[in-house]
Amino acid sequence: MTSLACQSLDVSIGGKDICSKLNLALEPGQFWGLLGPNGIGKTTLLKCMAGLSPPDSGNVLLENQGIENLPRRVVARLLGMLQQHTVYVFDASVLETAMTGRHPHLAYWEREGPKDKQKALDAIRAVDLAGFESRSVTGLSGGEARRLAFASLIVQEPAILLLDEPTNHLDMKHQIRIMNQVKGQVIDENRSAMIALHDVNLAARYCTHIVMLLGKGDWQAGPVLELLDRENLERLYQCPVEVVQTSSGRRFLPGS
Repeated sequence: MTSLACQSLDVSIGGKDICSKLNLALEPGQFWGLLGPNGIGKTTLLKCMAGLSPPDSGNVLLENQGIENLPRRVVARLLGMLQQHTVYVFDASVLETAMTGRHPHLAYWEREGPKDKQKALDAIRAVDLAGFESRSVTGLSGGEARRLAFASLIVQEPAILLLDEPTNHLDMKHQIRIMNQVKGQVIDENRSAMIALHDVNLAARYCTHIVMLLGKGDWQAGPVLELLDRENLERLYQCPVEVVQTSSGRRFLPGS
């Protein structure tokens, strides 16, 4: 089973500590939420975990090997990242763009086959873009581009998904649709995911574990039911929080 682990990880940006001695492991079947206020460094941490930027110290291990030592093509077969912003500047169709997710699985100069195309069509349908296959990506709205980027990630079929605010620019219907898709990848396909979120209630509804970035390198990590409460959220966001009990569990609102 593919795992991703942080060992005594120190990460900073611009002289600001994001995490100090972070230890955690993403295991199959786990859905992690990454929470913290704006500018705390969630994106930087995800990029470090994806091997896109080096830590100050410590290690990121993919399959028990330092991720920096693995060829990017090997990493891409095991780990996929959805970055925070999706902008398409080169003209291509929605279908062509979705099929780029298959590239890590193809030999050099190999073209996509019928099975690759079908995976792309299935992913496009899963994100509610059926009928858009021939549309140019340059004409998509922000929400449509975001959903297409997620479809490309589905097509990639990584065992580990790192997602930076995947619900950004999406309405409520499509937020739930994307979160259900990620949950399906984790539960049905026995994969793992870490997702940066601003909506605490999406984390409460979907995630099994959370990481809270508290500032000055401090952090907390563990099961949602243990960590997601009023006291921790008020410390995290520096504002009053109210707890509402619903039929599906605790939900959280800004206090007065």
